Amino acid sequence: MEYISIGKITNTHGLKGTLKVKSFTDFKEDRYKKGSLIYISFKDEFIPVTVSHHRFVKTLDYLTFREYGDINMVEKYKGSFIMFNKEEAKDLDDDEFYFEELIGLDVYTDDILVGKCDDVREYPQGEIIVVKRDDKKDALIPFRKEFVKEVNKELKRICLINWEGLL
Repeated sequence: MEYISIGKITNTHGLKGTLKVKSFTDFKEDRYKKGSLIYISFKDEFIPVTVSHHRFVKTLDYLTFREYGDINMVEKYKGSFIMFNKEEAKDLDDDEFYFEELIGLDVYTDDILVGKCDDVREYPQGEIIVVKRDDKKDALIPFRKEFVKEVNKELKRICLINWEGLL
């Protein structure tokens, strides 16, 4: 079975086993609905858990699992990733991508390598890709057609439009 990361557990909340999760998915309603089966990646294992409750507060998702009802049972999962079965993934349009597909791709401007996509951040205004550059600070690029010319998964590259001041 192949898994896709949809979030990272950042902390616990309360005493009843609720976990705070920074999500990487655009399909929160589907992934975290009551009764959904997802997995916690912990020590080279994928532990199946069933969502019993989900709520969204500010920038984090709060998840409670049917299998865990106590803070002492879930505290060990801080820093672990929340995964789902790739076979359950929705088919995306050609211009849509899972965050995990973008992370690690080389980033180019006019066939010049400028860095590597290190992270994708989600803001109310849209997604931002973080481009890790060797010699300079990280660049934050809006993941919009005005700035991104092409994403080629086969060549493992993101091509940016060459805008002055973008990098």
